[in-house]
Amino acid sequence: MKQTAKEFLKSTELIIKFDNTQGCILEEELPNLMIEFAKLHVEACKKEQKSKLNDLVKYGAINETWEEVQKTIESAYSLTLIK
Repeated sequence: MKQTAKEFLKSTELIIKFDNTQGCILEEELPNLMIEFAKLHVEACKKEQKSKLNDLVKYGAINETWEEVQKTIESAYSLTLIK
């Protein structure tokens, strides 16, 4: 995931522009935006780890099946913990 917090906020439709120089976010939406951004980063991290560990499984460096490795990665940090 290469998206920064600024880029994420700019991509939402909750930014209101004033004089084309400043922006503000509706206060009640900010926590939801922060949660969504955190979830995107957790998912990106899991995807990267799966890619790296896939090679280790493939070449026998890990004595687990690919399914076991995937379960371990998916259970490492639940998105429901992001609140």
